[in-house]
Amino acid sequence: MRTTGTRRFARSVLRRLGDREGWRTAGVAEYASAQSWLRVQGGGLALRLAVGGLALMMVPLCVGVLFSAGRPTTTGAMIVFVIASSGSAVLGVWWLRLREPRARDAIRFVATADICLFAGCLAQAGTARISGTTYLGMLAMLTAFLLGWRVLLMHCLLSVAAVLATTVTTMVVDGSSLGELYTTLAPALAMVFALPMIVQFVVESGRRGIGVAVTDQNRDGLTGLYNRVGMQSAVRIMARREHGAAVVAILDLDRFKQYNDTNGHLSGDQLLVDTGRALKDGLPEALVSRMGGDEFVVVALRPTRAAADAVVAGLRALVAGDGVTGPSIAGSAGVVVLPRLEPRGFPRAVSAADHALYEAKADRSLRLVVGRGDVELP
Repeated sequence: MRTTGTRRFARSVLRRLGDREGWRTAGVAEYASAQSWLRVQGGGLALRLAVGGLALMMVPLCVGVLFSAGRPTTTGAMIVFVIASSGSAVLGVWWLRLREPRARDAIRFVATADICLFAGCLAQAGTARISGTTYLGMLAMLTAFLLGWRVLLMHCLLSVAAVLATTVTTMVVDGSSLGELYTTLAPALAMVFALPMIVQFVVESGRRGIGVAVTDQNRDGLTGLYNRVGMQSAVRIMARREHGAAVVAILDLDRFKQYNDTNGHLSGDQLLVDTGRALKDGLPEALVSRMGGDEFVVVALRPTRAAADAVVAGLRALVAGDGVTGPSIAGSAGVVVLPRLEPRGFPRAVSAADHALYEAKADRSLRLVVGRGDVELP
């Protein structure tokens, strides 16, 4: 049984290593997951500062090398060292200036940092060449969290190559033996390969569990739509990425309690699921949430007022439809259209849409009421 399990594990590893599509998109899904976790907790800016700070931190460390026994001893080595140190500074500033860093940006950051660190280590003297490669281990921890095992594996293999290259260089240039360098070489290999791989195993083991927890926190268990917390988080993200006229709508199903009592709770649940699906299909690129009971909130951001009015028309068609020419929702809706979307003003926008909903429910022939769009924004 143990042999069978080992073979199954080996086949699984080989299959993942041979997954060409996985390698082609390496780091993309992992980066998106990490970003979603951080956005839920409001830590996106903190991550950007930490990554940029990691690159900028290398500058004072490199300055310290110039006053140590490991400083470059030739003009050529000094030029390489200064260029590598400056490259780290430029890299840090570049990252901090990115408004919304993407997975490819993170991969470029890691690759460029690897090159700068390797060049800077080669330019140093004595065993400082080897000990300097341990900084690649810090970069590996960042890679493990943000970009996943595939990108980390490539980084670690390149890091091992850097350690071996600096070791060989030290043996050739300084005449040191492998035994003399062992106490520097072994910790360096542990820092750039063994430790990151152990950390990655822990990260990968917890990644799915964290992802499920984040999903549970942000999604309605019945419909799969955003819940209240998830909608607020999604609105913050949308407001940062896009600009334009905003539509905020609240929809309430008509006589839902009576429908539940007549047809049963399972049928009522299915009606909620169908309503959520109709809103998603009928209002593409809009955020849809179930705020509780039979109440749904829709938020859409469009570049122009005309495009925002088209969203309102689409929602009106859903609640006024006959179910024959297209999907229909037996409900009433209140809507406000705002000149822009402000996360801090979102609760007031929802309240204004709620007032419009009361008007629609008071006269069900209206089906949808557009409220005043002069909601005070912060």
